[in-house]
Amino acid sequence: MLSVNRYNFNTFQTSAKKIGVTKPPVKNTLSIFYGNDYHGNTDKLHLVVESSKAFQEQKKDVPHLIVSAGDNVSGGDCNKNELVYDILQNGAKLDVTVPGNHEFDGYLLKLIENAKLHKTQFVATNVDFDDDSEVRNYIKRSTVIEKNGQKFGLIGAMPLDFETCTKKSVQEGVEVMDYDDTIKALQKEVNNLREQGINKIILLSHTGYENDKKMASDLDGVDIIIGGHSHSVVEGAVQGENIIQSKSNQPVIITQAGENGKYYGILDVEFDADGVLTKISNQLTEVSSKKSPTIEYIKEQKLGTSPTIGRIKEIEQMPKNRRIKPHAWANLVVDSMRAEFGADCAFLNAANVRKVPTEGKLTERDIVESVPMKNRLIRTKITQKQVVEAISNAARESLGGETGEPGLLFASGFTYKVTEKGELLELNFIDKKGKINPIDIKNPSEKITYDAIYDDFTMRADGEYPALAPKGEVQYFEYDKDKTAINYILKLENKDNLELSDDNRLEIVQTSQPQQQDSSKKKFLSLTLPKVS
Repeated sequence: MLSVNRYNFNTFQTSAKKIGVTKPPVKNTLSIFYGNDYHGNTDKLHLVVESSKAFQEQKKDVPHLIVSAGDNVSGGDCNKNELVYDILQNGAKLDVTVPGNHEFDGYLLKLIENAKLHKTQFVATNVDFDDDSEVRNYIKRSTVIEKNGQKFGLIGAMPLDFETCTKKSVQEGVEVMDYDDTIKALQKEVNNLREQGINKIILLSHTGYENDKKMASDLDGVDIIIGGHSHSVVEGAVQGENIIQSKSNQPVIITQAGENGKYYGILDVEFDADGVLTKISNQLTEVSSKKSPTIEYIKEQKLGTSPTIGRIKEIEQMPKNRRIKPHAWANLVVDSMRAEFGADCAFLNAANVRKVPTEGKLTERDIVESVPMKNRLIRTKITQKQVVEAISNAARESLGGETGEPGLLFASGFTYKVTEKGELLELNFIDKKGKINPIDIKNPSEKITYDAIYDDFTMRADGEYPALAPKGEVQYFEYDKDKTAINYILKLENKDNLELSDDNRLEIVQTSQPQQQDSSKKKFLSLTLPKVS
């Protein structure tokens, strides 16, 4: 447990007198169990469910909510997505969620079907739908939940980069507002809630941590932001970091629990009689990866028995940030893409890998769940210059940024080295005979081309890897990398005794001294706030 920082209560009383506060403080409490970006990871979700049940028992006599900031599911398997919502509603008792980008992987129609089937409420304030009257019956601009006589308003913000982080085909009938219009829409809904006498308002935001901090200062009346999308791990309560002053100079607490169900959070707060935060306690708990026999049984009952294709003896699990660190499972998947077609090379964006299978029996479903996006694979010719630009740009943006977005490019047929800041140092092409061919990264050729495999999300000119936009003929395949990985493993001689480890084909070189943490910046799990005039 970390240290507790408490403001001097005498200071609070003095400030209160100065601004003419005469009524005594009223303790209005709320406990929130929160998560985000579960991505349908059932190996984590069953432990999240168990923790949620314990939370509900512990907090049964106080106001409490169970919420998610979106991307509860991932991929286009609508039956699997429905199962995930069954687990979240019936197991975790999820009250409210905001649709993230991955809620649309199975298209808007399927999202509406899930909303119809489940009691969990969906809120999205900053989006327009073509058939707004019908959709708004199930995806509301806001909702009000009453607990122990207290009313809490909840609003939702969908991802501002919806057009670039989703497939074109799922965007039909859905228009997410830009930042300025998002602020206007959120503020309008906050004002509507306040006119109803509701002064404790929670924003479920799937816009990313940096946007959440900006929104906190641009809005008036929001008290709590439960965030997602950037997969940030935000714990504690620190003034100026995740406690931001609102437009009316009131405190707003922002938090987020990583991704893939690795963490769940519990936020305990107190409000004064005016609905202003006076006390905050915010803590994350890490969840281990472990298959649940109960969840596996439920999956088999709903989805059918999945064929076993091998057994994993040893494998490294998902890195803390899968976007910026290589790992063995991603290497296997991208190798399978190249092998399927006998191509010169293949590319896989790091964010595409959603989970790493656990040791033990390996089924087809395990592989589908690891790369669930249901993209189409493509085959095209790309130039040496395109390869250099794609790898270099991805490394620089991912390693040089705060969140690791958009993610490194994993490659089969190439090895490369970059600095910890993303500067490309070395790139080699490995031909089909295993010969290493160094590439002049300062002067790459536009005449040398490679027969390449990747997917139709990665190829988008307006997407995250524009250098991979094809310049010539493109051949499309109506399946994704889950199929190639299954085929690849079935052909391995050691498929029943797999030992997978990273082979250093992508090496991140430390070129500078690591920055020492500033010991003066303490992260407090609990914080009592002074009254602000």
